[in-house]
Amino acid sequence: MQPEPLEIGDTIALVAPASWCEGFEETAEVLRERGFRVRMPSNLEERFAYFAGTDQQRADAFMEAWKDPEVKAVWCIRGGYGSGRILDLLDYEYIREHPKIFIGMSDITALHTALLQKTGLVTFLGPVASWASDALDVWEIIQQGKVGTYENAFPFQTIVGGRGEGVLVGGNLALISAHVGTEWQLETKGKLLILEDVGEKVYRLDRMLNQLKQARMLDDLAGLILASWDSCEVGEEGWTAEQVCRDYFSNAHYPVVFGFPSGHIENQVTLPLNCRYALNGETGELTLLEPGVAYRAHPQVQSQSPLQES
Repeated sequence: MQPEPLEIGDTIALVAPASWCEGFEETAEVLRERGFRVRMPSNLEERFAYFAGTDQQRADAFMEAWKDPEVKAVWCIRGGYGSGRILDLLDYEYIREHPKIFIGMSDITALHTALLQKTGLVTFLGPVASWASDALDVWEIIQQGKVGTYENAFPFQTIVGGRGEGVLVGGNLALISAHVGTEWQLETKGKLLILEDVGEKVYRLDRMLNQLKQARMLDDLAGLILASWDSCEVGEEGWTAEQVCRDYFSNAHYPVVFGFPSGHIENQVTLPLNCRYALNGETGELTLLEPGVAYRAHPQVQSQSPLQES
């Protein structure tokens, strides 16, 4: 279920479902300059530990934005931590019956997954509002409800070639692994899975990937997109994030690519989730197949390299 695109004069609600937030005023001003109205979250001034208010305050503010009939898009200001704590406090029946554009990343992965599995809504894995100036195509999402053509020269590695088609799901690795074994565990069978993370030690990435492997969440993928791993610290063993990923996926029976420009990086691409894509592991082309939505990425493909040990 895809939300309707916006028109000039529509209202965009900024929401704070996780950590308390700041640094989004410039984005709000840009939205106004582009002709949109901006609705601020009712919990904006709330603080509870490291959250933007208590779980109930954050959930209530989220639903207030969704239930406002004037709001056509809901844009998360920040991730951080806390989205997973409000999942059982949201009204998914109402959300399903009133689709809106929803944008966010990082900790917001918990909300993407819940909305996907409880409502079937198409949501957009893209920058939080405080990062909007770093995004190349988020404004096309805001103004059209869809993405256009995107080409980049991001360093890109093919780990396993081949071609796969499936519905795109995923986001932040830490959030996906944190919900293994819960009601909110991501359904990955037959899907194209995208994973990214930031600021994790490499052995922690290993542990989280091992958790997904042992939960059999990596067995029957249509393909795997390993995106950005910014500031993931190399430990004493000397392995990088890429080397750990190669260790896990070099013998996968589906296409696997490394270095896709999604996640905690500048110029990240915005991807509609719960849409069908084709992934070509040989050429590094990701094509959105849904009618009425055009997305194609042609990253710079580099030759495969063996796992290096120091």
